[in-house]
Amino acid sequence: MLGLVAATAVALLAVRRGGDGAPVVDAAVRVASAQSLTVETFVSGLDTPWDVAWGPDGRMWVTERGGRILRVDMATRAVSEAGRLDVAEVSESGLMGLAFHPAFAREPWVYVAHSYRDGGIRNRIVRLRWDGSRLGAPEMVLDALPGAGNHNGTRLAFGPDGMLYVTTGDAARAASAQDMSSLAGKVLRLTPEGRPAPGNPWGDALWSIGHRNAQGLVFRPGTDELYATEHGPNDNDEVNRILRGRNYGWPEVRGMCDEPGERSFCAEHDVAEPITTFTPTLGLAGLDWYDGDRFPAWKGSLLYTALRGAVLLRTDPAAGRTERMLERQYGRLRDVLVGPDGVVYVATSNRDGRGRPAPDDDRILRITP
Repeated sequence: MLGLVAATAVALLAVRRGGDGAPVVDAAVRVASAQSLTVETFVSGLDTPWDVAWGPDGRMWVTERGGRILRVDMATRAVSEAGRLDVAEVSESGLMGLAFHPAFAREPWVYVAHSYRDGGIRNRIVRLRWDGSRLGAPEMVLDALPGAGNHNGTRLAFGPDGMLYVTTGDAARAASAQDMSSLAGKVLRLTPEGRPAPGNPWGDALWSIGHRNAQGLVFRPGTDELYATEHGPNDNDEVNRILRGRNYGWPEVRGMCDEPGERSFCAEHDVAEPITTFTPTLGLAGLDWYDGDRFPAWKGSLLYTALRGAVLLRTDPAAGRTERMLERQYGRLRDVLVGPDGVVYVATSNRDGRGRPAPDDDRILRITP
């Protein structure tokens, strides 16, 4: 299916709460776009894709929440199964984040995060060795991460330092995000083997704290700038720059430090405020950085998807502007991937139990000018 999305003037209301609780609209995020997008279905017939990543082998890799790890041939669009894991797919849990060892040619490890049952729901990170045709047996990297039906986080990204960064949700226990003895509601920094990385701020696995449910994580190419998208409760979805040793406030702070109780907590705990927020919440999910040439106006921007909001968003951190694209046209959007040629791919999530799947859902959409 091929469609042309004509971009018109858009007004994205990134809203934060004022001191009286009333919404405050940031006028800086009102932008007009002259960009036209050509959208086609690149792959169809998937079941709840969660992470879409560009592999070192030149293929697109996809995790499906039910447990399959897939590879997509970019020339033929043929989908093949690279491996499969036994996971606990309950509500939002299942097979989730995906990343590749930074020295993949020498260490061909594929890292994934998944849920499993151990009385309740827990999460773990494993790695599987790629032999060129099939993934081997999983090897444990980090076990017994707090989990639940909701708020599991588990987006993975290797940094320029060669360390593995991991988001964890609060596992539906909000207070755990401020509990330094818990791995829930944090960003972790690990060695490729799963140990706390040298140089972490508190000498353990924690890199930052105070997160609710961060489902997007990306480094700006060529830098150590780390960004994350995070679900708010009913207000204040957040886009954050993740800084070493910082507190992001949850559950004491929602979005900006803009209420009396929040301001005092922020001052006492060195809380980092988000780049932008969204009220009502959109369900921010996958995140990537656009540094390509296909869309010159997008260069230096964050691209991210929304589930509940069913929209692709672009934020220019330098200019403080955001725009909406594809809104309500393809249903729930889980992840976004920028290819090496600047083409953008977006995965739908309409078979996740909360959407209304079309006959060819779930899909990966290919977006070009």
